Amino acid sequence: MLAAVRDELARWGIDRFDTATMVVRHGWDLAAVTEAWPSPDELILEALTTRPDDAPDAPDTGSLAEDLYVLAASMVALVSEQESRRLHSAHLIEDPGISNIEIRRAAWRARADRMRVIFERAHDRGELGDDVDYDATLQLVFAPINMRILYTGEPVDDDYCRNLAAMVSRAVSR
Repeated sequence: MLAAVRDELARWGIDRFDTATMVVRHGWDLAAVTEAWPSPDELILEALTTRPDDAPDAPDTGSLAEDLYVLAASMVALVSEQESRRLHSAHLIEDPGISNIEIRRAAWRARADRMRVIFERAHDRGELGDDVDYDATLQLVFAPINMRILYTGEPVDDDYCRNLAAMVSRAVSR
């Protein structure tokens, strides 16, 4: 069922997702769906945070630069797939005042929280100081990849991922 939700999100976007429409399209029982997920926000959030193609575990290579490289390479693989590209496009914000902006933030927060351990380990190894913003560091890795793949169509190869990870690591390391 969550795969169907992701398909609906990729097709219509978060802002136009409608549980009842999805249920009718798939011939499901609306009462059963709303019993499991009382609000569309809960259903969307679960679909976005339990994607089977999203790496569930944070890398642990023993080096911040290498961990960031693994993250970058996994993001490239994820965003390069057509279905995933469509799903990422559904995250685009057409109106920042809309009520379901919180779904996007919660989905990002869930991913960022899973990756927090990368920075905690790097801090424990002495690679990071106390003042590093972990969320901003993740954004420094992911934003250029998303820009190239989703907006400019520029290639993102292994060398690009390694260079990006090295730059970000140098920028935030002691």
